[in-house]
Formats: sequence, structure tokens, C-alpha cells
Amino acid sequence: MLEQPFMPRGNGWYDVRFESTVADALRGVASDILDELKDTTDPGLRRLFPPAYLEDAPREEEFEIMTRDDLLIRKRNAAEAVVKSIDKGKSKKGTWSGRIDEELAQAWLAVMNDARLIIGTRLDVTEDMDPDPLPPEDPNAPQYNLYLVLGALEWALVEALMVGLPPGVED
Repeated sequence: MLEQPFMPRGNGWYDVRFESTVADALRGVASDILDELKDTTDPGLRRLFPPAYLEDAPREEEFEIMTRDDLLIRKRNAAEAVVKSIDKGKSKKGTWSGRIDEELAQAWLAVMNDARLIIGTRLDVTEDMDPDPLPPEDPNAPQYNLYLVLGALEWALVEALMVGLPPGVED
């Protein structure tokens, strides 16, 4: 992956540049999310729809009825936006490049976060796991290493979005 894949360009725009394989992986993740959201009963998706009332089933059911459809629509819209933006970008000599605005950057963050939640749930990732990539012979390597790449991209995009924000208030 390139050192800083997201470069602020002013007026809420960001140039994006990374290896084409990373763009393909991110597009694949967004497409997979679209497919997986067709059946939200899949246990791998449970972190995308966390319960609000663990010990109050009637309130939880009411909460889910009120929020689930909107949440699904937002997740689908974000994944569709990521797919379209990657398709709109250009690949040349193994490098993908494109331009996104702040709204699209938020969709990218949502998709990367959702993908990490899904992968992390399925692989039972915990905070105390080694943050190094797994060797290729490990059966979990493709998914776990994708989890790590998505985390690095997510962090890089957050840093890019923070450029130009006013400094925080010191406690």
C-alpha cells in the first residue's frame, strides 16, 4: 500500500491513490456487503446491528423496528457509492487513483468499518491478537490480512479528514 493513500486537496476533496489490488479488494468488500445485506439474519452480520436493549426484549424489538430499515438503506447506499467511485477511478501500471469528496469519504469509512466488523466477527478477532499479517499458508490469512489492510486504510482516511480541522480543546 502507498504511504498516504488519501491526500486532501481543499474544498472537501481528496485524491486517492493506492495499489490496484487494494482498490479491487475494497470494491470486492463493498460488493460482498451488498450481497450479505440481503440476508441480515446471518450471524456474521450481528455487529452491524447491535442491540440497544440487551435485557428488555420488547424495547429491543421496538428499537429494531424503528431503526433497522434506515440502517440497512444507509449501509447499502454507502456500499453502492464505494463500488461506483472505484469503478469511476483509473488503474494504470498497478496503481488505482480517483477523487472523492467528504460525503463519499464517509461512505468509504462506513464500508471499511462494516467490513472489519464482519471479518472480525467471523474470525473472532480480539484486541490482544497480533497486529502482524498472517503467513500465506494460514487458512485465515486472506481474511485477516484484508482486515488489517482495511484498518490501515480507515486510519489513513480519518487522518486525511482531520487535516484542516481546528485544534482540539486541551483538558
